[in-house]
Order: sequence, then C-alpha cells, then structure tokens
Amino acid sequence: MTYFVTACAHMHRNLFQRRETAELMVATIFRYRGAGEFQVHEYVVMPNHIHLLVTPRDGSSIARAMQLIKGGFSHELRQSGSRLTAVWQQRFQERRVRDSEDFANFARYVRENPVRKGLARVASDYPYSSAAAAVPLDEYPGLKPLTYKRAVDADLKVGSTFVS
Repeated sequence: MTYFVTACAHMHRNLFQRRETAELMVATIFRYRGAGEFQVHEYVVMPNHIHLLVTPRDGSSIARAMQLIKGGFSHELRQSGSRLTAVWQQRFQERRVRDSEDFANFARYVRENPVRKGLARVASDYPYSSAAAAVPLDEYPGLKPLTYKRAVDADLKVGSTFVS
C-alpha cells in the first residue's frame, strides 16, 4: 500500500531551512530506503515540513516507516550537536493512495510544493526534492557531520531562502 505523508517540525519551526539540516533529512530518507524499509516514489523537504509518497515494505506499516524516518533524523540531528529537545510534531498525516490518478495527483503536489511556496521557479530547481535533477532517487552523496553554533539557527524566516 502506498501513502502520501506529511510530517511537520515541532511548532512548525523552519528546521529544514539550513542546507545541512535539509541534506541530513534527505540522507535519512535514503538510508532507510536503501535498507529496504520502504520505497520512496516522491519526496520534498520544505523549510518546516516534509512530504513523502512512500510504500512500506511488505509486512511493515506506514507508522513503522515514519518512526524510522522521524526517529532516525532526530537521532542524527542530536549526534551533530543540535540542542533541540523537540524535533517533530507528535503525529504525522497520511492518506492512502487509492489508484493511479491519486498517485499522479500526490506526486504532482509533492514536486510542485516548492514552486507554490515561492522557494523555486521550477520544481527541478529545488534541491531537496525528488524533482531535482541534481539529486537522483537512486543515489545520494555522503554527508559530513553537522556542527551547530546555536539551536536557534533553524528558526530563520522562509522568505530569505529564495535567490533570484
């Protein structure tokens, strides 16, 4: 079964606005996908939330897939020196994909989200998305450990991210 999922940062903080944090989120998704925990059809890491179009492996659930993603990311973020105590909203929202039309609509929504929010002119320009040509679904470059000077660095404003 395939799901469209949205998970928000705690208190809708702009947690993923920093390049390093967004890359860590993408790397976390790919780590568990690479381990065979789920298939990722589409993804986008927005400044304060993520969207996924994902199919859990046989015998697993969407709850388990999201536990791995959210928990894995939180663990890695803390390992990098972040002092945030709450990373995610407690729950996530999921909608089951009923048919190919649903799938196409959700995929389009995920890919176009950065354009709708003014973060990119075209979907493929947004680097933290399956729409980006620079980040193919089959591989993702290794990442260096993060260093955080202050926990408040993630609370920057969304409007400052777009460069024309």
